[in-house]
Amino acid sequence: MRQSLRCVVISVLWLAWLGLLPGTFVAAAVTGQGGWSRFWWMSSAVLVCAAWIHWFWQRRDRLGAACALIACGITLGMLADLYGAWRVLRFTEPLTMIVPLFALGHVCYVAGLLILAGRLQLTGRPGWMRVLASAVVLYNLAGLALWVMLVRPSDALPGMHLPTAVYTIFLATAAAVMGAVACFDRRFLPVGIGGLLFLISDGFLAVRLFQDNWRGLGDLCWITYGIGQMLIVYGVIAATWPRAIDDGPALA
Repeated sequence: MRQSLRCVVISVLWLAWLGLLPGTFVAAAVTGQGGWSRFWWMSSAVLVCAAWIHWFWQRRDRLGAACALIACGITLGMLADLYGAWRVLRFTEPLTMIVPLFALGHVCYVAGLLILAGRLQLTGRPGWMRVLASAVVLYNLAGLALWVMLVRPSDALPGMHLPTAVYTIFLATAAAVMGAVACFDRRFLPVGIGGLLFLISDGFLAVRLFQDNWRGLGDLCWITYGIGQMLIVYGVIAATWPRAIDDGPALA
């Protein structure tokens, strides 16, 4: 009965996310009305609820700490979204708050995924350190290459150039850890894809903020970022669901 209730609640929250981000994105495209975008940040709040509800049911088992860190990561992301969306909350230039919040969120994701990898005995597999190190290097090279092309040459927001470079390292490292875990356990494949979408969405955001605000890239940033968030949260939920864990680790 408890598991059925849990499944219903998590499913209802996913449907709410579907309406708040993909559904309103389609509505905005069909109607040509930009007002639908005011609902997009709420999709992050729905994912926060799903992540903490999942932690509540997992809190006493060996994966509870990892689920709490994933929930903290999405919560920090939601706070960044809220600060960016609600002007009434702002007391400084948005990026000076948004960048640290997201960076701390990525630290939580890294810690949570590494704990999960340890608990599921992925870190003892042959090649784990080699794959992890290679992923960190490759993702960081890709992220910093985007920064060099899109941010460094720009005259916009000069005070944010160095902070965004440092943030790129946090983001790329988190995406790399997600990808490495997915390589060793196919149940985490959605999480790995979500991390990659995070990196892509920040590329769109860099173009929007530092390259003359190309039309339409704000929408692409939100949809790739929002889907990435969902894949990370629900990917972790699905992979750490009791039945999935009982089946034992799955090789990719």
